[in-house]
Amino acid sequence: MGGVQEYVSLRDKNTFGLAATARWYAEVESAADIVALREHPAFGERLVLGGGSNLVLTRDWPGLVIKVAVSGIEVLNETQTGVTIKVGGGESWHGLVMHCVARGWGGIENLALIPGTVGAAPVQNIGAYGVELKETLVSV
Repeated sequence: MGGVQEYVSLRDKNTFGLAATARWYAEVESAADIVALREHPAFGERLVLGGGSNLVLTRDWPGLVIKVAVSGIEVLNETQTGVTIKVGGGESWHGLVMHCVARGWGGIENLALIPGTVGAAPVQNIGAYGVELKETLVSV
């Protein structure tokens, strides 16, 4: 974790470019970072931020904004009929789709060009062209 910063602009952290400031802000790169910030009593309300594509800021945020920057794509199991991967929540969703397509791993290619991060994908309940994430997601 790069540390907690004070009074950080969120303008470049939401796709609408809305002006707002976070009282506290931290980018997290591991699950342990997230747990540490979640349990810390000093920051008040928390807002977890992915790519900012489903975020409409109507005011400054009085508490802590946690930007998920957990990266990595790891193959857990690959057979002739399928592959199971572990993906960091901060990875670009579209980047993941392109990663899978480039390797010939089918199943989520209809979900290309959906903005946001892998960690936000289950929350957004993404789906397109007859495919829904719930058909391929194993666990969160």
